[in-house]
Parts: sequence; structure tokens; C-alpha cells
Amino acid sequence: MELNSTPIYTDEFPMKNPLIIFFIILTSYTAFSQEREGMVVSSDFTTEEEQYNFLSSFNNNQLNLSDNASINQKNAVFIQQIGNFNQVISQTQSQSSNLELMQNGDFNNITLKVNAPDINARVIQNGDNNSVLDYIYYSNLDVKLNAVQNGNNLTINRIGVNSLSNKLQLVQEGSFKTITVISN
Repeated sequence: MELNSTPIYTDEFPMKNPLIIFFIILTSYTAFSQEREGMVVSSDFTTEEEQYNFLSSFNNNQLNLSDNASINQKNAVFIQQIGNFNQVISQTQSQSSNLELMQNGDFNNITLKVNAPDINARVIQNGDNNSVLDYIYYSNLDVKLNAVQNGNNLTINRIGVNSLSNKLQLVQEGSFKTITVISN
């Protein structure tokens, strides 16, 4: 029996092109990130009180990051997207932040551009073509946003924040509805 001593790596092997490797890694990551487990959908709530209790529980749950000594501040972003062509843009600047952004459907968009000492946001969108835009360029107030949208073509816009609008809790259901809050 004779062993073949042909080298495994040849000039034809695709390792020569790092773009191919990057594409394979990128596509495998997005393919495995589309899971359903743990997602909250509108059928999980039978009453408005259950929706309110769910939103209120977010304010009571603080992340315990003291177990990880390498993290000095409490900053966390959790994004879960199920569907096609969903987008999240998060540009935040804070001393501490906790963001939970969940989208279940197609063509949903969440844009957060916030500069505040403490930022807490929980956004859940179930349906298609839903949008949340939160633009707060600078605030000395802690900023909170809890929003649930169940339906299609729903929009929430918040521009600026003051003492009345810095702790919004919104539940919007149906189709083709818009909530706009503009504060100084």
C-alpha cells in the first residue's frame, strides 16, 4: 500500500481569496441567527394588563454584570430578528444602557440615536413594515422607551425628550397607525 504525498493546499484552493472566506462566515452567521425561541408575539398576551405587566417588568429587571470582571459598565444590546429585510441602527452614547430590540416579520426598522446618561429601551415589533425612530441628541435625563407594535405599517417617532416624554410606554395595534412625540 502506497501513501500519496500530494499537498492538501494548492493554488486552486479558495483560501487565497479572503473575500470568499468572509462571505462564508457572514452567511453562516445570519443563517443561524434566525431562531424563534424566546420571541414574544402578540398571541402571548391575552389582555392589555398582561402587555402592561410585561413592559413594566423590563424596568424592574436590571442586568447583573458583576459576575464578569472585564465589564466595567452596564451596557448591553440584545437584538433578535425573525424575518426578511429587518434593520436596526443603534447609535447610543451613555454611561449605562440596556437595549432589547426584537422584530418578528418583514421590512421592520428600528433606529435609535440617543445621547443620555442612562438609556433603557425595549422595542418589540410583530408584523410587517413597522418602524420605531428615537432621536434624542442630548439629554441630561435618563431615557426610557418601552414599545410594542402588533400589526402592519405601524410607526412610532420620538424626537427629543423632556420630563414628560422620557419614560414612554406604548402599545400600538392594528394597521397604518402613527404615533409622533416631539419634545424640547
